[in-house]
Order: sequence, then C-alpha cells, then structure tokens
Amino acid sequence: MPWGLIVEPNTVSSSKFSALFADVGLEPIVARDGAAAKALLLQRTEAPRVVLTELSLAGIDGFQLIRELRQSVPQAHILAISSFVKLRNAALDQKQQFNIEAVFAKYGPLESIRRTLYRVMGVKRPEALPALAMDAALPTLPELPLLPLLEARLLPTEPPARSPAAAPTLSQREQVRLATIAHMNLADDEAPEELLQSLVQETARTFNVPIALLSLVLKDRQWFKAHVGLSGKLLQDRGTEREAALCAHVVEADAAEPLVVPDAATHPVFSSNRLVREGVFRSYAGAPLITREGTVLGTLCILDHKPLAISAEQVAGLVALARRVAGEIDLRAQLRKSQRALSQERDAHVAVRLQTDVLAAALNGLEDGVLLFDHRRVILFANEYMALLADKSVPQLTGMHRDAFIRAFSARFKDSADFLQRVLIPADGPYVGREDFELNCFPRRIIRWTSRPVAFPDGNFGQLTVYRDVTNEIEFTPVRTFRESGVSSAE
Repeated sequence: MPWGLIVEPNTVSSSKFSALFADVGLEPIVARDGAAAKALLLQRTEAPRVVLTELSLAGIDGFQLIRELRQSVPQAHILAISSFVKLRNAALDQKQQFNIEAVFAKYGPLESIRRTLYRVMGVKRPEALPALAMDAALPTLPELPLLPLLEARLLPTEPPARSPAAAPTLSQREQVRLATIAHMNLADDEAPEELLQSLVQETARTFNVPIALLSLVLKDRQWFKAHVGLSGKLLQDRGTEREAALCAHVVEADAAEPLVVPDAATHPVFSSNRLVREGVFRSYAGAPLITREGTVLGTLCILDHKPLAISAEQVAGLVALARRVAGEIDLRAQLRKSQRALSQERDAHVAVRLQTDVLAAALNGLEDGVLLFDHRRVILFANEYMALLADKSVPQLTGMHRDAFIRAFSARFKDSADFLQRVLIPADGPYVGREDFELNCFPRRIIRWTSRPVAFPDGNFGQLTVYRDVTNEIEFTPVRTFRESGVSSAE
C-alpha cells in the first residue's frame, strides 16, 4: 500500500488529514516535527507518494524540509499547510521552484485538500463521496455506551446555520483583542512585575537561551511586559515597531498556535526582518498568551543568536509555560479590579462567603462539564455533566487532585498520551489553557478544554475548568482567506 507523510504537531489536525489520506488509498504516517519526518524517510524503503507538511515546525522548519524533500524524494507530491498567512504566501512564491502542488489554510475547508489528493493520486472521485466527519452535517446520533445521554446536549441533529459573512474579520478580531488588553490594563510604564519577571527568567533557563520575552502586541508596536537578555535601544524602549515583531504573526494567525522559526537567517519570510539583519536574534519560538475566551494577547517567546535546536515536545513545554504566564496576567487583572472588595471580605464571615463565591464561580462558568480547583489543584466542585464525561460520580471527583483526575480522564480521548502532554501545566501557580481534543468515540467529537484562574475572597486563587463540545463550531466556522482565494494555489 502506498504511504503518505503528514508532518503536523497538532494531533487533532493530523487526525483529520490522516482520514483524508486513507480515503484516497494512502497509508497515513504522522511526524510531529521536521527532524522526526527526516527520520521516518530514512527508515522507510519506499518513498512517500504525498507529503503534507506544516510550515512552522520545530527543529527543521517546513521550508527547509521541502527543500530537502525535493532532493531526497523528488517524485513526491508536496502539499503545504499553515495557520500563518505570510508563511502560506511565501510557500506560494516558492511553488514553482520546489514544485509544491498546493498551499492550504490549515483550518480551511477539507474539500479543497480532498480534491487535490484525488487529483495527484489519479483516483476517480465517486459521484457520491462519503462525507468525512469534519465536513458532514451531523445526523441524529445513536446511544453511545461510552457517553450515555450526551447526544441531545453535545451534538444537535442539525448544525447551526452560519454565513461566511458572520465570521469575524481580522480587523474585528483585532479590535476585540486590543480592547481586551486595554480592559485588563496590561500595558503601562511600570517596571516588570517581580513574579512575571521570574517566570520569564525561568523560561530562558529552561530552554538555555539568552533572550526570553513576555510580549504584548499592541496596535503599532510590541511591548515587553517582562524580559530577559535585552540591551541597548531594545532595553530602553522595552519593545519594537509591530512590523519587526514575529509575535505579531502569532496574534494575526488563523488559530492560536505557536510559531517556531529554527533559523530566521535562511527563512523566506523572516530573513529580511530588521532585527535578524542587525543580529539581535537568529531563531525564535513563541507560544500564544491566550485568554479563556480565546483572545491572543501576545506571546511568551524565546530567542537565540544561533539556530534553535528544539523539539515538538519542547514546544509543548513552552506552551505550558505560556499558560502559566497567561494565568498570572489574568489573575492580576482580576485582583486589580477587586482589591478593595477582597480586603473587605477578610472577616469572620469569609468561610460562608467563600462557599457562596465558589458556587457562583461554577454556575457563572457553566457551559458543559465544569470543574473548580483550589490553589493546591484539588477539585472543590464538579457539576453532574462533568461527572458524566469523566464516568465518575460527583463525590468521587470532589477532593481529587488534578494529576489523578487528568490521568484517569485521559482514557476518554482518542490519543491519551497527546491529551496528557497538551494539558501539561506548571506544578503551582495560576494558568490559562485552551486546547481541542478528539474523544474516543464514534461519530467523531471534538472537546475543548479551557481553564482560567479565579480570585477567592480569602486572597487565594482557584482554577475554573470547562470541557465543552465544539464539534459543530470547528466544522462549520469559515476561516479567513488569503491571497489567490486563500485556500489553494492549485485549483
């Protein structure tokens, strides 16, 4: 059986691409970064018929991988995907030079990729092609033994009607993003806060790099709320113009994903960057700072003066650190608003008020499955729907430590190891998290995990965590287009 190589760090995305490959008779083989892809090519005696690669990859970026593929497997059909508009445009510019079949928005319609696969494989499309789960209208579901009674609330029988015009444009999304930064009062002239500065220092030590930044992307510039390793004008200004900010590409992307540039000096998009030409940095990796609502405020990023040797697993670690930083930012914004109210609550009635606020926090955040943790990562509250999702009772969940809960809950997902890795958080402190996972069930379901800190009246904090079915949202939300109709250069 011919095989195809999928180079994609996100397992939800690689899963849907694998289904497309199998649909045209290709055995799908997945690698999470460029180095793993090269290792697979060396292990296999037969060359892949098709290679679908993300352009932002750890270790070896997608552009370098494509250049090497053209030398080692010149007959392979290469498809490029990315959430980053300028990376897609750069791939279009190199389309003829490296014989790239097509360039796609990662979260665009699957039908465009499917048509291209049928064409390059020389397979005649059936008149009534069976719909894949990501594209199909969802039928009424049968009873599922794994998740009883979930159908009516998690997956409506008819998908919500959405018009392409209803999708927020970049300018609308940017207005919301800038308003969120202003509302949280994040950009100021004060010295970096001690805890945020210590987290950025920890980031630099963890990845053994000279520069680490907590960068907020504002309207015309990026501003460093905390920083390590700056000097000269960068230190004095605590920022740069937005045009020079790689972090700006992260906030402008179609979806909140890390951007990895292992060697900017050879990169078709970033080699002309002013800071790269001036020798400020040569490599970059930035993880988005995401609010619970999905707004990207900026990044936690690392930079080096030499090419960055980083793996997909290390990028996942950077994402985990970014969750912690986002949690501290969120918690501080809450505390600034309610500091006076909090001081008034520290009296003899604090226990009663704490119980009331815990219940209110859970009810106010109720979407589907809801958990409330205390600052020790112990579950204070679980709603009944969360118990149903976890296949446990509410009393069993209450008092359970997050580590034990996550280990048990991971079995509910298609790739439990990936789930455990992508919900990774620091050992202590607040955090903000937002990830999508595929449940281990049929039909296919996507569950979104979100978590954010909540301030308690006694001065401590907790975490409000929600597990919500977003299958319909992912399937039927249009994505922003880009040059040449935005989906593919091949059609």
